[in-house]
Amino acid sequence: MNLHVLLDGVRLSLKSKFARTKKYFGTTENICRNIIKKSYNNKKKYFMVSPNNFKEFYARDFGICIESLARLGYKEQARNTLKYAMKKYSEHGRITTHITPWGKPVDFPYHTPESASYMLNSLITLNDKSLLEKYKDFFEKEARKIYEEDIDKETGLLRKDKHFSSMKDYSKRKSDCYNNCFLALLARNLKKIGVKTPLEKYDYPGTIKKYFWKKNHFTDDLSGKDIISGDANVFPFWTKTFTDKEMLRQSLKSIQKKNLDKPFPLKYTAKEDTPKDFHFADKFVPGYEASNQWMHLGLCYLKVLEKHDPKRMAQHLKQYEYLVQKHKTFHEVFNDNGKPFKTLLYESDTGMIWASIFLDLYKKT
Repeated sequence: MNLHVLLDGVRLSLKSKFARTKKYFGTTENICRNIIKKSYNNKKKYFMVSPNNFKEFYARDFGICIESLARLGYKEQARNTLKYAMKKYSEHGRITTHITPWGKPVDFPYHTPESASYMLNSLITLNDKSLLEKYKDFFEKEARKIYEEDIDKETGLLRKDKHFSSMKDYSKRKSDCYNNCFLALLARNLKKIGVKTPLEKYDYPGTIKKYFWKKNHFTDDLSGKDIISGDANVFPFWTKTFTDKEMLRQSLKSIQKKNLDKPFPLKYTAKEDTPKDFHFADKFVPGYEASNQWMHLGLCYLKVLEKHDPKRMAQHLKQYEYLVQKHKTFHEVFNDNGKPFKTLLYESDTGMIWASIFLDLYKKT
């Protein structure tokens, strides 16, 4: 294992067990804004995932928050974050899942094309033309590496014989739907900025529908097991790879039928569908990515619900508001019983930058 990853894992575990939870007081908005403020590293000028366990920059976590951060008035800090991350990545010669608190780009547990996809999408979301122009050639090289190393050349989908990180990092999946949707987003965004790569020859919406759509839901991966997972049925629409309203209605119905949104959004999978093949890191935090309620996945689900079912979204926002006010922070993950996740070696992180997505939706509602 990469030494930087190992050291960061030790730091994270010790931090989790011995740090006292920072609580914030005041209105729901005050609590969220204090979390956002604390999550910004003023010295290095970047948004951390949290000021507690996850002091890293994560391409994924920042990528799901950037639109909300900009809308809430943190556009300058978001741009500083992109400048910091892209400088580190370009010096490293590759975009990775995250950058350690001491500035080292690393992948954990595996490399994934979603990292490059999130970074390019973040630059486009912020509409930062100078940074886009500066790193245009770098993204072209990234896309060609992805094509050469990660892609099944016949279909354009991820290779089934290789493991990739995803929002459900510890799961060893075979060409998962989530990551393939980010390939689709990457190919579309590269075309948008005028970068030609081999990815443009693939019809990703058509191919993903052919291989993953099962009449009323997207299946989790290409293992042959037809599993309904939260991420596989949120991100085809979050990435705008699919805009068909009937497909969205069916996917949301499948999520709700599986009770993935109970007691509040959102589980990766139901207990009976929890995968057995996990990265060894799961042994240190057993059940971490099983059938728990993940708040960042839930917020992405709410973003998809926003236009399709605003009434249901508002109901879930009230549940989130209750949790924010009860705990005086924004938790990372909860058990099925609605309590913050906890094991012998790890406790749910708090003060997550994801609070920005919640606050954005909360203010609009």
